Amino acid sequence: MEIGTLPAYDLYHKFSHGIKSRSLSACLRCRRQKLKCGGPSKIPCQRCRVSNAECVFVPPKAAQPVSAGSDIEAKTALLQQRLDLVERELRLEIENLRAEVARSSHNSNTGFSPTLPSQREPAALSVAETYISSSNIDSPIIATDSEWDELYEFFFTNCRTVVSVIDDQLYSPGETVKNHPFMSAVICAIASRAVRPAKYQEYVAAVDKLITHTFQGPVPDLLALQAMIVFVTWTGRTRLIGYIVSVATELKLHEAAIIIGDQETEYTPDLVGRARTWFTLCCLDLQTNISRPFVINNMRDYLPYAKYIAMSPHHRPVDDRIRAYIKGFTITGDLKRQLKSSQLTANPLLQEVVDLFTSSDELVDQWFHEINNNIHPLYQTFPERQDRNRLLMPFAFMKLYINGLALQGVGSAEDLSSDPARIEFIQRALDSASLMIQTQYESHEFRRSFHYTMDYFGTPTYYAISFIFKALPLAYNFVDSQRLLARVRQAAQMFQQGGALDAANELRQGVDRIGALTQTVLSPESLENPGAEIPLNILFDIPSFIDEMAWDDDFPTLGMFPSV
Repeated sequence: MEIGTLPAYDLYHKFSHGIKSRSLSACLRCRRQKLKCGGPSKIPCQRCRVSNAECVFVPPKAAQPVSAGSDIEAKTALLQQRLDLVERELRLEIENLRAEVARSSHNSNTGFSPTLPSQREPAALSVAETYISSSNIDSPIIATDSEWDELYEFFFTNCRTVVSVIDDQLYSPGETVKNHPFMSAVICAIASRAVRPAKYQEYVAAVDKLITHTFQGPVPDLLALQAMIVFVTWTGRTRLIGYIVSVATELKLHEAAIIIGDQETEYTPDLVGRARTWFTLCCLDLQTNISRPFVINNMRDYLPYAKYIAMSPHHRPVDDRIRAYIKGFTITGDLKRQLKSSQLTANPLLQEVVDLFTSSDELVDQWFHEINNNIHPLYQTFPERQDRNRLLMPFAFMKLYINGLALQGVGSAEDLSSDPARIEFIQRALDSASLMIQTQYESHEFRRSFHYTMDYFGTPTYYAISFIFKALPLAYNFVDSQRLLARVRQAAQMFQQGGALDAANELRQGVDRIGALTQTVLSPESLENPGAEIPLNILFDIPSFIDEMAWDDDFPTLGMFPSV
């Protein structure tokens, strides 16, 4: 007989005899909203604690075999348990409704309309609502008017163009972001590290609280999403990128990225801005997760559409940098997709791996040549001249990643002696790591701002240093250890000048340890001048335009840029 045809008594009898009941792992509130709960081991659970709501767990009674004579008693107990559950749920619902009414009354003057978590809907798509909405987030005032003026002035002057792939227009005009609790808190946090360092942790805690509040309730608006992007990029909290991507998909930014590829589509400022934000997320995912699985599913499907932003009437200079980063880091993404970790353990390297490394490395060289002929190396679409070619950092970072993969599978220095191809790739990777540190160290502007940009700019620096420390004990017989360790000491100087004394001391101790292991002696002179550098065109096999032209010369293909 089918279960669906059993009488009610038989159904009850079937499921209450000899079958273990499922343990309850969610409170009533999380069960009603169909959300994951921390379980009865922590009362209240995190969601109830954040919402200041009553956290109620109702443990099920263990199912026990019953005789036919006790069926009525068992059924009565089961019904009583269900009745208790309904009463508790009704009481919680009434309390939630009362809280919503109170909040609605409190916010009636601002036109704020509360939305229950179960009614979570994307924010409106218009530009006006995107940039003026309060993001449906109540935020405590964390800065006085005078503090805000000071922090915003510093941010607007010094911080807007630090992250190359984030549009600096997100932060202006000042009154718009000041009235937006999320973006204003992020700006306060970033600027306070330089202007009011004593309050930095307070501002960061305020932003953390705002992010926590977005876990429930209405979908954050676009400016709140962009504020989260800015915050996690500046502070290095890259694990939040996954959550940000989930919010972006709720706002349907990925659809805007596809729609913009339809040439019959009307390119409105809103559509272009939403697509731009999605491609910015793609850039960050490609960079931060270069050694991990990407967060954005099927990201390769979106990337070709980035070029259409430049074709729109709402094209902005940042779009050229976004396209450049996407095109470059697609090379490393494709390498990661094609390469299997088991292929790296073969000694010597398999020819197919050698060919893959070589072709990927050449593609990065071609990318750098192409970008420098389309984006002025000194302006790089920024409004002011830069004192370094900022595209050298992603260029060297990609080459470090590609060639540095050859270090995997090397257990000892003896493994390298019989593998000249692997040695060559490791040498290229170490040269790239050296170039990354050199580019930063020789930039006055970079070193001046490092004390408040360290969490962002310091990440690739540490990546380069970590590779040097890992590779030198294995490859010191084949590379210039003195020059590389001198570069690390320069990095230590940057961290010390930036106020990170512990990091600086840790780097110096690492240099001493590796120097003793490799029998490398560093003189004070080598600290200031780590030896003659290999010319870029030889080191990276960049086409000959670098031989013939200096970066402060006019580029014949770049008549639209101002003369230097």
